[in-house]
Amino acid sequence: MIQLLIDNESDLYNPYDPSQKRINEGVYRYLKSYCSPLESAKHEHDTLQIITDNPIDVDRFRNVLQDAVKRDIAEFDRQIDLNRRRAIWESIFGILFCALGIMLSVYLDELLLTIISLLGTMGVRDAIQIVTTINHDLKNLKKLMHPISDIKLEVVQRS
Repeated sequence: MIQLLIDNESDLYNPYDPSQKRINEGVYRYLKSYCSPLESAKHEHDTLQIITDNPIDVDRFRNVLQDAVKRDIAEFDRQIDLNRRRAIWESIFGILFCALGIMLSVYLDELLLTIISLLGTMGVRDAIQIVTTINHDLKNLKKLMHPISDIKLEVVQRS
């Protein structure tokens, strides 16, 4: 269970948004802190308990929270797609430089051949790192965000 202590319902929303359709960044950052791999391994956070003296429109807050999570997940997807395209181009240029190095090995001196091969190897290495590490980490972060969008909300009156 995650507990959140607030004075007024307006504390949940961005103070610059008069329509109250954007979550307060401090509140959202606090909730996301429970999405770290270390925290999610400790225990499952299936309930958000909002402790306050005033009534709260739970459905509106749930929608605002779900929208914030959807925006973050969309950003992760955008970054993964961008990284995927970058990995493809890095692979293409890396393979081209390696092939060029092999073809030119007959005609050029060792230093230039080494530089061309090094560029090709670096491009392929970067592409592999993007696909195996960076995108994998982004997908894991994206998975950790899903429980927040499905969290049960509970309002408790402060005593």
